[in-house]
Amino acid sequence: MSLLKKIVYTAVILLISAQAYATHNRSGTIRYRHLFGTTYEFTVTTCTKSSSEADRPELEIKWGDGSLDTIPRINIEAIPPYDVQINTYVGTHVYTGPSTYIISVEDPNRNSGVVNINNSVDKVFCIQTELIISPFIGTPNNSLVIEDCPCPEFACLNSIYCYNLSAYDPDGDSLSYSLVPCRGEDCLEMSIPAIYNYPDLVGGGDMSIDSVTGTLCWSLPQVPGEYNFAIKISEWRSGFYVGSVVQDMQLTVVACDNNPPDIVDHPDTCVYAGDSLAIEFIATDPDPGDIVTIYGTGAVFHQSNNPAIFAEESSANSVSGFFLWEPNCENASNATYSIIVHAEDNDPGVQLSDLSTFRIKVNIPPITNLIVTPTGNTMTLNWDPSSCSGITQYKIYRSLDSAITLDNCCEAGTPAAMGYTLIGTSTTNSFIDNGPLIVGNDYCYLVTAVNSSGVESCVSAQDCEHLNFEIPVMTNVSVYETANATGKDSILWSYPKELNTTLYPGPYHYQLYRSDNYGGGSETLVLTTPQEISIINDDTVFSDVILNTETIPYTYRVELYSDNLLIGTSLEASSIFITLTPNDNQIGISWVEEIPWLNSSYEIYRETPTGSGLFNLIGTTNSIGYTDTGLINGATYCYKIKTIGGYTSSGIINPIINWSQEACASPVDLTAPCPPTAFINGDCDLEETYINWTNPNNSCADDVTRYNLYFSPFSGDSLELLTSFSSDQDTFYVHKDRGSIAGCYYITALDSIQYDNESLPSNLVCIDNCEGYYELPNIFTPDGDLVNDLYHPLLPIKFVDSVEFKVYNRWGELVFETSDPYLNWNGTDMESGKKLNDGVYFYTIVVYEIKLEGLIPRSWQGGIQIINSH
Repeated sequence: MSLLKKIVYTAVILLISAQAYATHNRSGTIRYRHLFGTTYEFTVTTCTKSSSEADRPELEIKWGDGSLDTIPRINIEAIPPYDVQINTYVGTHVYTGPSTYIISVEDPNRNSGVVNINNSVDKVFCIQTELIISPFIGTPNNSLVIEDCPCPEFACLNSIYCYNLSAYDPDGDSLSYSLVPCRGEDCLEMSIPAIYNYPDLVGGGDMSIDSVTGTLCWSLPQVPGEYNFAIKISEWRSGFYVGSVVQDMQLTVVACDNNPPDIVDHPDTCVYAGDSLAIEFIATDPDPGDIVTIYGTGAVFHQSNNPAIFAEESSANSVSGFFLWEPNCENASNATYSIIVHAEDNDPGVQLSDLSTFRIKVNIPPITNLIVTPTGNTMTLNWDPSSCSGITQYKIYRSLDSAITLDNCCEAGTPAAMGYTLIGTSTTNSFIDNGPLIVGNDYCYLVTAVNSSGVESCVSAQDCEHLNFEIPVMTNVSVYETANATGKDSILWSYPKELNTTLYPGPYHYQLYRSDNYGGGSETLVLTTPQEISIINDDTVFSDVILNTETIPYTYRVELYSDNLLIGTSLEASSIFITLTPNDNQIGISWVEEIPWLNSSYEIYRETPTGSGLFNLIGTTNSIGYTDTGLINGATYCYKIKTIGGYTSSGIINPIINWSQEACASPVDLTAPCPPTAFINGDCDLEETYINWTNPNNSCADDVTRYNLYFSPFSGDSLELLTSFSSDQDTFYVHKDRGSIAGCYYITALDSIQYDNESLPSNLVCIDNCEGYYELPNIFTPDGDLVNDLYHPLLPIKFVDSVEFKVYNRWGELVFETSDPYLNWNGTDMESGKKLNDGVYFYTIVVYEIKLEGLIPRSWQGGIQIINSH
């Protein structure tokens, strides 16, 4: 990837120097640095035309809190061959407290002739930065640095141009990059495309920016000239946005002839704190005699503690540079360090360059010598303290019978991604896991170290152990016979193969206890075995009889005694109990298991034919729940399931197989049809609303027999049943004779009357009235000749609910009022009943028009002339 960095090119110099003296701003940015408290230092950098009369020894800056100030220029770096200079202004400001502040600098002089800004000489130049001060984002609070100043920048026609601002965040925040429009008056983004266009839209080729590295590339620009664009650099802390800086920069595209140097890229890497890094970067230039200079930029070179080194080197045609660093524990970070390596040639015509970006992740070294020791019903973990100081806690992760292998920290991923669960933390290098843990299972552990910045180390090597097999272990609670009074359970347990017989010399016996409903009932002693001299015997089997296995799941546990001394008790285990849920042509089978081992597979059996006692396998699942489909509603189906599982430790029967009780049910249609799709239209002249809908039997259902239509005259109101239809073929309805077509509707589908399942509502469809029609005449003749004797609106009126109509005489006295939309006034005084004298009377009216959103008032006033004589 090549880019053009600087040009010593006569045509370019002429192009720049030809601009008018009154214009000067080419690029700029505002950076910020936290000093202390709420005091911040701001550095404004601009690139301007040196010979312009519009030089700025100071700039006005708006601090974003309603105040403004002028800040002085502290440095000018002149670049004579191009008639440009880099201006640096510095100022400090004290904010009153936490808030979001928009800092900006506005200058009326943007240079003329910018290709992608219409009439750029008349456009304001403005740069802007957003600073967030918040007690919730932690400390430090809050800075951003840009190492490079693009002044000037050149690209070659029909070549690839790439550039990187070499920005970094000294606080360790993550940065992201995006292209944004340049800003103009009032620091608003210029409108697209009226004023501004991105360079590639007018200059050809393709411009993009890498949102992670910040490298911007313009592939094959095709139109020469000056272009401006802006790069927004956003800061992120723990996933939250904490501020941004916008760099407005100018790029000049010219015709040129040179080959850029090329850097051999180096892959991203991660290392432990304490490792030494010595990475060689080689750059070569294909043009004989070109001197190539190589150097590096990035936050890693500016660490206050332990900065990296990349010495600048120059050589003809080929050059090597070395990145040297031995990161320490304080350099460990959750983020990566980005290093940008630059290689520039010194071609006498056009100087070109290449850049290469690579990232380094510095990790806290993993915890070593993790040892897990079983102690009673707990596990004790010990490990060597972290090799890094400043560790605030250790995190302990556990998994059941994990088998991970770790090649290196970079590829390991998070403990959660490896199947581990965080079970606790410790401030020392030991931890006791109190579980609950189950005898018979292997447990594996990982430990990480976390420093005060929240950086978590690589995971330790895992260590796995199981609790000592010192108590009996339940392995089977299987329903042998299903009945409501004569049912039978089969119970099996394993003897404790690691019992300390010196401590517990015997003789030995077991006591088996039963409780109802998963241990919710009282316990009953159901078995006491004979005394045995030796603990070593076959796994014990017991059949528990005269039970209600049809409706009750039973729970068992077993105690072990040495003589009359209780050694310990097993964990409880229950029979698998299935529940059947009938539905339309199907039965859902669910079950509950309360067991200390893990079931990995379930086999579902159905009796075929019903009542035969013969059960056939119909399906297998690895999760709880199964649905048997394609059944006949009303028919009876019976089921039982077989569970297959085991413990993770060796020395226990495996696999462990148990059976549920038998259960029967009949499918019934409880499933509502899918809803129709509704459509609406209307005729304002006929005052009719037309609703039609699809028949779900043609798409997503097969049992729709009828429909319900729901209606509301106004949007937002609850819809109520309007009418019902008795056939699935009735898919059209005309709603009329109500003086309005406005309203909202939905339709539902129903299956047979036997089941009466109603679908969800269809889509809501609404229609509004056309504009209402209501006009009043200005004269009438209430003289009794039956012609124009009543004052009323011009007919027909449409979509009017009511009115507030009032008539006044010339003295302002009310002579008539009504709410009837047809008015029907006979020209008499409403108090006296006498005919009013000829003349002009004043009226006011409010007409309440019926609309979908409700009754909408429309008001006006006017005059009425009454003529009683011919």
